Amino acid sequence: KTKKSKTQRMSLPSQPEEFLDHPRPVHIEAPSIQAEVDEYLQLSVLREAAGDYTADVGSIKSEIKKRRAKGLVLTFWALVFVTVGNKIFQKLQTVPMYNYPIFLNLYTNFIYIPLSFAYIVPMIKYGTFITQDQINTPKKVFAVMGALDSLAGIMQIFAATYLSGPLVILLAQAAIPISMMISRKLLQAKYSLSQYFGALVVALGILIVLFPSLYDGKASGSLMWSFIMIVSCVPMVLSSVYKEIALGQTEMDPIFMNGWVAVFQFFFSIALSPPSALVGEPPVKPGQLWDNLVNGAKCYVGVNSVTAGPHVDNCWPGAPLYVSLYLIFNVAYNILIILSLKYGSANILFMALTVTVPLGNVAFSFPFVPSHTKMKVTPF
Repeated sequence: KTKKSKTQRMSLPSQPEEFLDHPRPVHIEAPSIQAEVDEYLQLSVLREAAGDYTADVGSIKSEIKKRRAKGLVLTFWALVFVTVGNKIFQKLQTVPMYNYPIFLNLYTNFIYIPLSFAYIVPMIKYGTFITQDQINTPKKVFAVMGALDSLAGIMQIFAATYLSGPLVILLAQAAIPISMMISRKLLQAKYSLSQYFGALVVALGILIVLFPSLYDGKASGSLMWSFIMIVSCVPMVLSSVYKEIALGQTEMDPIFMNGWVAVFQFFFSIALSPPSALVGEPPVKPGQLWDNLVNGAKCYVGVNSVTAGPHVDNCWPGAPLYVSLYLIFNVAYNILIILSLKYGSANILFMALTVTVPLGNVAFSFPFVPSHTKMKVTPF
């Protein structure tokens, strides 16, 4: 096995708020081709005894490589489809749930706890993927990541509520130059000139899109939420960097880690809810927060509560449909990222994530998409 450099390590997503295209680093090793050959040959002993023809090692390796290549192509296009769907429904779920970003943040955090532990508990009891060393990992490591992720997640859910879909997709790319700066400072990671150039292109693209807002007084709110979306990438990246520092090359089952991070993220999100609700549009005072959460739960099942004002509820059928589809796409997104990193490379993941930016913009331009945005040649 070859040791990966810090610039080659990739990460896995945890909660829906991590959606973010920049998952947490987890050490994953794909089975080698030779290991698959050995397994095939062991099975071939039985086949040969039954009169089956056993191919030579060279042809077996060639067949395994072809099978892997085909699997990677399918995984790539599946990842593109699921990532686009993930980003689209990340925004669409906020349209009917406009008045309830706090509920949306808590619910999409909480739902990952039972989903993760439905795997963790039986795997600890009957499986072998979660080792005792992983179980003994200090929970404070997960608590720190949960705190950072809760801060990033609540900023992103608010920003996604008040910004357009294409802008949400574009601003999430700010994590690329931010992660390069933080990892270079804290991990002494080294990058090539082409990587620095790519990060510069991303930063310039974001500035060009936001430039008209600087001279439009009516767009001050949009500019504020754009800034919050960009800043949210800082705790998100710090969470990944902290994991790399705290756990290093420790083998860690991604679902085990994500489950525990989800627990801490949920409780930190509860603590952040009262101050966060005050910056909403409209703001929700601490005394009104419980009622807002109850109304958010009602909206999730299609029951309207706000019937007067600038943003009346229109919960059915959008809220249950879009939120549920977002969670389904997000779970599928997490699984495909694991497969792409385990059997391919980070390059495949980055290619898929890059393709989603223009595809997401095209998707949000369709008239039948709620809160659709007309495509323009320039942002001016």
